[in-house]
Amino acid sequence: MKTLVLILVIAVSSFSTATSQDVTLNGTIDETELVYLSTIREDFIRHKENVFLLYNIGIGIVQRIDSLFTEQRADTANTDLVKGIMVTRQYDRTIMAYRDILNGSYISDPQLKLKIARHVARFKGFADAKRGWDNQWDITARPFIYKHGLFNHPPVSRTSEPDKRYNLYRDPEFRTVLWDRRMFAYDVTYITPALLESADAIIERIDELLDD
Repeated sequence: MKTLVLILVIAVSSFSTATSQDVTLNGTIDETELVYLSTIREDFIRHKENVFLLYNIGIGIVQRIDSLFTEQRADTANTDLVKGIMVTRQYDRTIMAYRDILNGSYISDPQLKLKIARHVARFKGFADAKRGWDNQWDITARPFIYKHGLFNHPPVSRTSEPDKRYNLYRDPEFRTVLWDRRMFAYDVTYITPALLESADAIIERIDELLDD
């Protein structure tokens, strides 16, 4: 009886070891999974580049508007300032294709699945928020700029002697619009480090799997 039990234990142990090895080997050499891993890696590298591009746009907006509010920018008529704050580019959402990665057997590594699922969920929230911020800018600020122009003489009610140097940057309402734009852009720069760190962790994990 003891001999039979020992044989069963050895058999079960051998089967478990073999199964574990099979899973590892399949995860390493399976061509289909390698295609998924390589494609995911490429998509997340492009995703990082896109996130960093929008970070640069956001930081440029913040710096331009801050230079105006702090009076460090003497040339308030500079078209570079205007062009720089009008950009409302959206995030590339290609990686949203992986939002349901946990529901399939495309990849076998649980750590990678969890990292991707968390990142995509976080990114979707940020991307939706940015779309809302940009839409608000398009609805409120753009019409204001297009209606009033950037260089107008003040109406008679503002001063009895119109100042030819007057422009929208002196208008309190427009400065409020600029402040909103500045805060939206700052929010983008604030969330970027977390997105980049998360994407780096995913790429690093894929590199580990490909190296193994």
